[in-house]
Amino acid sequence: MNIIEKIKKEYSNFTKKQQKIADYFLNNPEDICYITLSQLSQNTNTSEVTLLRFCKKLECDNFLELKDKFRKYTQILVKDLSSSNYLKPKKEEISSENNKKNALQEICLNESVAISNYFSEVDLENIIEASKDIKKSRKIFIFAHDISKILGEFLESRLKLLSFDVSLIDLANQDKTQYYIQKMTKEDTAIFFAFPKYFHPLKVIAKEIIKKEGIVISITDSLQAPSVEYSNHVLLCKTSTKLFYNSLSIPMILLNLLASYLVLELIDDSERKEFLETTYSIL
Repeated sequence: MNIIEKIKKEYSNFTKKQQKIADYFLNNPEDICYITLSQLSQNTNTSEVTLLRFCKKLECDNFLELKDKFRKYTQILVKDLSSSNYLKPKKEEISSENNKKNALQEICLNESVAISNYFSEVDLENIIEASKDIKKSRKIFIFAHDISKILGEFLESRLKLLSFDVSLIDLANQDKTQYYIQKMTKEDTAIFFAFPKYFHPLKVIAKEIIKKEGIVISITDSLQAPSVEYSNHVLLCKTSTKLFYNSLSIPMILLNLLASYLVLELIDDSERKEFLETTYSIL
């Protein structure tokens, strides 16, 4: 029985005050993973002592144990969704070497068309506006999960090259994620990578950062991605392929455009030669 099921089962046995707390938990299950006891006390208008007693009611020794149970529950909420264009090849399509070669040629064509379409549709103004918010930020926090960590590492290296104070956070590490959320201020920018399979709690994290008046940039394949609702900038790029949920080709192009504009903004002509020499020595 997960924590939500337990709360629903015990609901009729709670006092009115406990039912009020239970209602908050049921309506905001993802919030519990990234909230402090003090914040929860404010949000539910109850004392910390009352909340700790409620934890005991749910057979949790302390608030940390309760949060851990909610963390496990949120894994159920991770949307197991793929792109609508994702198709598993039929066995007969790859039954011979010639068929495999033909399939690879088709993938080449699909990638070429996708990249061409991206360049014809890309919203450069959107990239420019996002770049300007990055430029004026005190710190940059990059949040990534699973394969998007590759993109996060790439962007982190580009931003560090431009002397930004940047941190890459693996969303799988929820303690570290919460730590960095608490550190963020309105002078900071958070960059989220949101691709299938989507990390559902992104919505809660983005919401918390917006509350702090920080800037949120979502790099995603869909306007339905979890973090989009609470984003100041949404940079769209398609990632679907025939064999994988995500191709990193177009997201990498987008990141290069983002970094390129920052170079244009930050590096004077007098400094360009020295910057290029530094770039070559690093790469």
